[in-house]
Amino acid sequence: MKRFTILTLSSLLLFTAGCAQQTEQTTTLSSDNTNPLCNVNNGMAGGWVTSSVTPDVEVALDHVLNMMNTSAKLSQILDVRSQVVNGINYAIDFELDDGQVWNTQVFRSLKGQFKMTKPAQHGSFSQDCQ
Repeated sequence: MKRFTILTLSSLLLFTAGCAQQTEQTTTLSSDNTNPLCNVNNGMAGGWVTSSVTPDVEVALDHVLNMMNTSAKLSQILDVRSQVVNGINYAIDFELDDGQVWNTQVFRSLKGQFKMTKPAQHGSFSQDCQ
């Protein structure tokens, strides 16, 4: 009986010690992970990638500029990122001839139709990626 009690108490002690040594693991996201546009070219299927200015990007931006209430004209396209979905999403940073920087997102369907999915806003979409 004494042997059984010692064995039981030893097992209980080892079990308790093992539980006390476990630490809680938490997953923290870096600030880069909060904005999916910041994680470009990471090889993730369906993720955002850095793109060049193509005729489709120019047409997408023309679509946005026609909807903006401004007399300013396009000066230059600063940055383009794309995401292949059931079509293509474009995130575009652009500068107008009055010096203002804007960003927008446009979806191009598989049928070639463009739809602004994020209205044009002041600033760069990548300003949070620094």
